[in-house]
Amino acid sequence: MPPHKSDPLLPLVLRATRDLTSAKNELRWLRDFVAEPQRNTGNILDNWAARRKLRQLCVERAKGKPLQYIMGTEYFGDLEIACKPGVLIPRQETAASVTHLMERLQKSKLLPEHVKLLDLCTGTGCIPLLASYELVQKYSRKGRLEAVGVDISSRALSLAERNLRRLSQDGTIQIEPPSSSLSFIRADILAEADHNPSDCVSLMTALQLYEETQKSNDPTADRKGGWNILISNPPYISPSAFNRTTTRSVKRYEPKLALVPKDADASQYPGIDPGDIFYPRLLEIARQVDARVVLFEVADLEQAGRVAAMAQQQNIWTVIEVWRDNPSQADDYGGSEQTSVATGIKVLGRGNGRSVFAYRGGAKA
Repeated sequence: MPPHKSDPLLPLVLRATRDLTSAKNELRWLRDFVAEPQRNTGNILDNWAARRKLRQLCVERAKGKPLQYIMGTEYFGDLEIACKPGVLIPRQETAASVTHLMERLQKSKLLPEHVKLLDLCTGTGCIPLLASYELVQKYSRKGRLEAVGVDISSRALSLAERNLRRLSQDGTIQIEPPSSSLSFIRADILAEADHNPSDCVSLMTALQLYEETQKSNDPTADRKGGWNILISNPPYISPSAFNRTTTRSVKRYEPKLALVPKDADASQYPGIDPGDIFYPRLLEIARQVDARVVLFEVADLEQAGRVAAMAQQQNIWTVIEVWRDNPSQADDYGGSEQTSVATGIKVLGRGNGRSVFAYRGGAKA
C-alpha cells in the first residue's frame, strides 16, 4: 500500500511538495497550526469544524499556495516574521547573508558609535529587524543603532510595522529610543526626482523628510553624516527569466512588483539586462548617502558578476566580494573562498550566488 494511503490528506499536500518527506512534515505543521488556538480544550482534530479547517488548508496547499501565507509566518534567522499575500516571503538565504554581515562587522570593530542602517525594498521589514536583533541582542552592542526600511508598497510597510510591534511587544527585539530606533517609510527608490509627489516621493525626498522629523524630535542630536550600511533585496528577475524559470507557486501567489522590475523602469536603463536595472541606482544611492558598506541580493553568480563589475566601475570600494547562499561555510573545494575568473573578485561560501558585498574605508571589513 502506498505510504500516503495512511492519511487521506497527505496526497493533497504532496501535490505541492512533490516529495513525501516534505509533505509529511508540512501536514504535521498544518495539524499543529489548526490545533494551537484550542490546545487547552483537548484534541480538536476530533472536532468536525477543526477537521474541515485542516482539509481546507490542505486544499489551498495543493493549489500551490505557499505554506508561509497559509500559516502566516516564516522564520528569518532567529525571528518569526509575519507573512501575508501581496508581500514577498522572506528567504533563509537572505537571512544567512544578513547574519554573516552583522557578525563580520561586529568582529571588524569598524562600526561607529552611531550606526545608521538603510534597507531598501524592505518588504516585511525582515532585514532591518534581523540586523537590529543581531547587533542589539545577540552581540549586546553598545552605542546607538538607527535603522530605516523603505518600500514603495503601502501593504508591505503596514506588515513591516506589524512585525516591529509584535516582536517588540513579545520582547524578541529591544528597540528603545534613543539608543536604538527602527522606522519604515514609503518612497520610490528608482525615482531621482519627485515627478508626482502626491503618489510617492523619491527616496532622497523621503530621507530628507525623515531627517527633519528626527531633528524636530531631538533638536540637540547630531544629524551629520550619511548611512553607514546600505542593504537591499530588490526586484532582480528579468521578465524572460520570470516566465521561464520561476516556480508556479511564486508566479501565482507572490507579488511580481517585488520580483521583476517594471518595463517602464527598464526603459530608463538601455543596454542593461532587464533584471539588473535596480543596481546602478542602488550604487548611486550608496554614493549619495555616503554608505561605507553595501549588501545587495542577486539571483545567481552570473548576475553577481555583473553587479560586482558595476561596483568596480565606481572606483570607490576598498573591497568587493560575491557571497553564496551560506557565506560563512567552506566551499565545495574545502576552502572558504574562490576567485571569479570573469571579474577577479572573491566568491565566498557554499551554494548559489546570493549577494554582492562592498566596503570602503581605510581598514578591511
